[in-house]
Amino acid sequence: MTNSLVFWIVAGLAAFALALAIQMRIMTALVLRRALIAWDGALDRAKANTAVVWAAGAADLPAEAKPWLVRAVDHLRTAYPKPLAHIRMARRASLVLPAVLIGLAAAWRAGGGG
Repeated sequence: MTNSLVFWIVAGLAAFALALAIQMRIMTALVLRRALIAWDGALDRAKANTAVVWAAGAADLPAEAKPWLVRAVDHLRTAYPKPLAHIRMARRASLVLPAVLIGLAAAWRAGGGG
């Protein structure tokens, strides 16, 4: 009984953390896209989304990147470093937590809980 209770508590917390990470990725990217469009009205939603993805990534832009993308990524990285760090953290969490949930389910199943 206590093993099942512990499993469901830990699984519930992991599932909640996964939902929170997904929500953080969506909401922060949405706000950054809107801020970028407000900063440069010439950008449409698709271009702003591309800039947010590149800005949140750790990789540098390729040399052949378009000038609007370079300006937008530089602006995001200088003006919004903390929201970009939140997106990076949420990316890591949304990659790790599904594996944690699968591992928990496998351990619970192997332990005779299911």
